[in-house]
Amino acid sequence: MKTIIIYNSQTGFTEQYANWIAKALDCPSKSLKQTTAAELSNYDRVIFGGWIMGDKIMGLDKLCQMTSPSAVFAVGSTPAYEEVVEKIRNLNQLEQVPLFYMEGGFRLERLGFLQRTLLKTLKKATAKKENRSRQEEFMLQNLGESFDNSDEKQIEELVKYLEE
Repeated sequence: MKTIIIYNSQTGFTEQYANWIAKALDCPSKSLKQTTAAELSNYDRVIFGGWIMGDKIMGLDKLCQMTSPSAVFAVGSTPAYEEVVEKIRNLNQLEQVPLFYMEGGFRLERLGFLQRTLLKTLKKATAKKENRSRQEEFMLQNLGESFDNSDEKQIEELVKYLEE
């Protein structure tokens, strides 16, 4: 099957995973910004990867206007807690499409002023909450610092699924 990996990356983690997956599958990877619907029609399988903001997979809506993905990988800064992955699946309406979550990290230096300001506001609001979720506790401890929890081993489940 002719396969392509399409990604939407803001700080580089999703692009890194897309390139690892493309290498493992011996197929191309390309930024969503540089992709057209006509180009995607040349492929049997389109795998999409996007970064997470507010449990939304950024760029997925745009890709779905061009084609239906065969599988989706979402890259977020929090660990792959079951409740987090389920919220992402439901919010992005991926009940029928395989979803693979990969932990990335956070690169504050690559965020704009507005995004850094929003994160500070979110961290303050989260700190005031009483019964915080595991995701909120993680965010409270880690927002505001750059970190990298990406690992090439996290692509194994997706690659295995695509090779079957």
